[in-house]
Amino acid sequence: MLDAFGGDVLILRGDGQSYRLPMVRLSQVDRQYVAKALRPIHPKLSPLQAVALIRGDSGAQGTGFLLQHLGGIHLVTNAHVVRGSARIEAVQIDGRPIVVRDQMEMAIDGRDLVRFPVLEVAGGLVRSPELKLGEPCYALGNSGGLNVLTPLPGHMVGAGPKEIEVTCPFIPGNSGGPILTASGQVMGVATYISRSHKEWWAQGTRFANVRRVAVRLDGVEWRPVSLSSFKKADAILDKVKKDIAGIEHWKNIIKSNPRHPDAKDLATKLIRMAAGLGSGISGIAAVSRIPFLQEDAAQAGKYNKELQEELRKLLRLVR
Repeated sequence: MLDAFGGDVLILRGDGQSYRLPMVRLSQVDRQYVAKALRPIHPKLSPLQAVALIRGDSGAQGTGFLLQHLGGIHLVTNAHVVRGSARIEAVQIDGRPIVVRDQMEMAIDGRDLVRFPVLEVAGGLVRSPELKLGEPCYALGNSGGLNVLTPLPGHMVGAGPKEIEVTCPFIPGNSGGPILTASGQVMGVATYISRSHKEWWAQGTRFANVRRVAVRLDGVEWRPVSLSSFKKADAILDKVKKDIAGIEHWKNIIKSNPRHPDAKDLATKLIRMAAGLGSGISGIAAVSRIPFLQEDAAQAGKYNKELQEELRKLLRLVR
């Protein structure tokens, strides 16, 4: 059993594939097994005891929290909080450090989630057994990176398969922190802020305002990933993105004036840059093994394939 939530059990088969099974289809004995597995066996910590301030050696700051589930305790945070760091520090509000090792787990489906197994702590928060629209909640995290935990009240106003929308006014620094029910159970992980809509149809509605999204923790399958491999893959992807930005810059210059005397030289430069991008794309395989980076890796690979045809068109323009 990988997880159980909302009347379903997530089960891993012997062939490595997973599937959902409605709880009502389980025998009484199996239901008792699931109930026992979900029961917390470690002390339940208060939010102030369980939430931690996180700092990466890349300079990134955010929030994390201790969560107990299915007998284990993990430090949970967003993947983007630890992105680009080879080492992170996590400190509880009383100043005690949480030992964070290189090995972690990442959500297989690309959710912005990672968790680090921890052994040296006494307990953790527990997950809310259900989500309710309109339920009061609050975000607790390192708002603005000032190294203090601030509670930010709101309500849950939207729900999706992987995310919930809340009105808690969290800001950068809260990323990776928990969205909590009034009783201190975890509903989700504060993750990102969506821009407001300026279109006429949004005026006078909440959609004209900034919207805030938290990632759900239920139904997640986890893949072992090292923090160091995550950083290495991110560095490869970052270089590829910079190469693409450079190519786009010179492409636009040539397109704006293909008859310029220097256009042919610029086209030759573009061809060399495209060759360099191709070399960088060869490292995308390593990036693709990191679930959080898979979408970006796929887009980079698609761009590289389409670039060759675009270059041929540009060369015809400058001849």
